[in-house]
Amino acid sequence: MLKNSNILQDPLTMIGKEAAAEIENGGFAAILARAGVGKTALMVQLAIYGMLNNKNILHISTENPVDKVNLWYREVFDRLVQEEENSQKDRLWEQLLHRRFIMTFETETFSLDKLEKRVSELTASEIFQPSQIMIDGFSIEDQTGERLKKLKDFALANRLILWFTMRTHRDEPVETSGIPKSFSQFAELFDLMLLLHPNKNRVYLKIISETGQQDNERKSELYLDPATMLISDTPV
Repeated sequence: MLKNSNILQDPLTMIGKEAAAEIENGGFAAILARAGVGKTALMVQLAIYGMLNNKNILHISTENPVDKVNLWYREVFDRLVQEEENSQKDRLWEQLLHRRFIMTFETETFSLDKLEKRVSELTASEIFQPSQIMIDGFSIEDQTGERLKKLKDFALANRLILWFTMRTHRDEPVETSGIPKSFSQFAELFDLMLLLHPNKNRVYLKIISETGQQDNERKSELYLDPATMLISDTPV
């Protein structure tokens, strides 16, 4: 079965063998980057890997309609399995769809209270039971530490892991740790923080931490191939 083949090495394992283990139920992880660098592409790769490993993924978008989000998934999936037979790809795609639910909000109508309510409705009605929630287009500037702590309590109570993509700004100051200033006050709530930054024809991916120290068990940097936006551990 294609599902059992290694079509996608765990991106978090590629970064460092302990990265995935750091995010337990109730955990938060963030993908930080400027607009257009590849946050959504990376999030979709992480979601597909989770689906391949029998995790139910709830994808929340505050920027794109359902059909566009679905197109993102299909394009990334097709790139990952491009060398496989079409019949196998189609069968696996149909299997994976049962492990994904897409929900969209307009940016101005999204709130964490609404998110909690919708997740509770999905699970209570047995429509979908997520194990991981991907929130694409999350505005950290509109939040408070107290509200995010409440969301962490909700995630822990419901055995959820939450991923967020967050936009940084080109001239935004950063802490000595590498954490953007706008995000630094919330950094302690996050178990894993990934930073994407472009440089010429490469997009670099690295882990940042509050201390700024690099774990020796982790790769210092990975790369996103700008042609496919897939993760690679080889410079392009």
